[in-house]
Amino acid sequence: MRAFSCGLLLIAAGLPAVTPVDTAKRTRAELEAGLKALEAKHRSEKNPAQPVAPKEEGAPAEKPKGKGAGADLVIKPDELKRARGELLRLNGYRFLCGLEAEVKLKDEFTLTCKYGAYLCSVLGHIEHTPPKPAGMEETLFRKGYEGTSHANLFSTSGPDGLTGSVDGYMDDSDEKNVGGVGHRRWCLNPAMGATGFGQVRGFSAMWSMDGSNATVTNDQLVCFPAAGFWPLAYYRARTAWSISAEPGRYQFADKAAPKVYLLGGSDRFPADVKGLKELKVTDVRVSREGMGTPQCLIFRPEVLPRRGTRVGVVVPLKGWTAPNLEYVVEFY
Repeated sequence: MRAFSCGLLLIAAGLPAVTPVDTAKRTRAELEAGLKALEAKHRSEKNPAQPVAPKEEGAPAEKPKGKGAGADLVIKPDELKRARGELLRLNGYRFLCGLEAEVKLKDEFTLTCKYGAYLCSVLGHIEHTPPKPAGMEETLFRKGYEGTSHANLFSTSGPDGLTGSVDGYMDDSDEKNVGGVGHRRWCLNPAMGATGFGQVRGFSAMWSMDGSNATVTNDQLVCFPAAGFWPLAYYRARTAWSISAEPGRYQFADKAAPKVYLLGGSDRFPADVKGLKELKVTDVRVSREGMGTPQCLIFRPEVLPRRGTRVGVVVPLKGWTAPNLEYVVEFY
């Protein structure tokens, strides 16, 4: 059993804008080459044995002696290896969505997420703003609280609380989370430049509230899955779709009504939708909560794609170059 929760707060470097027009131009070969380049870069980077503890005044030591802590707060090399694997997966999703895929691990964030995961393990469940457990040192609790309140949180019944966490955040389509897909929006936040992953037993945290990417503009329009080709290896059945749009540039109506069509291999779109199969769409809503991009249209088409499945999307969008945003997703 897996569970996750997200905190609530308000292709290449220098990409001036991200829109479905940009992502639809990429070929399958270009996408595969980009993913392989990310993997090659991942393999070439050294895996540090241990991150450096934060230096800010009043921070607890890296190996605190607080009651109930002990070895749980030692960041082990195998945990760092799994964290780097999740970072690669995160950057893969970002690349596919047309975002800058250069997010880095930051030692301070990794350590703080370790504390957050530890606090969740003491509680026995994930919670962003938890009460202080009885007997826990104040400095340890404060550091753990900083982690839980600034991170996506994940739990599993197994001992490894990291592997697969990013896939869970990106799916985000269970009944509890589909209303905002907040984990996904933090993962696909154009402003993200750094993150951290920490785990204790089956609990883990991913630092989500970083805004250090200076290349962001107000033209960002991030679709998941993105327009153009999309690999099935980055898609789960029954996943809700989303379009995050900067509210300073674009505006979805509160009752936006997306239409989704199943296309044949040679059907043109959107030249003429007559004769096309319109798919049932559920879980339609517009979220304006401050999670990553603070405006997001969410909808769940009833489609179980296979290789070659093509789907066309039409949704009214004020501020776009036409009254409707229209794009095609082709799975492979």
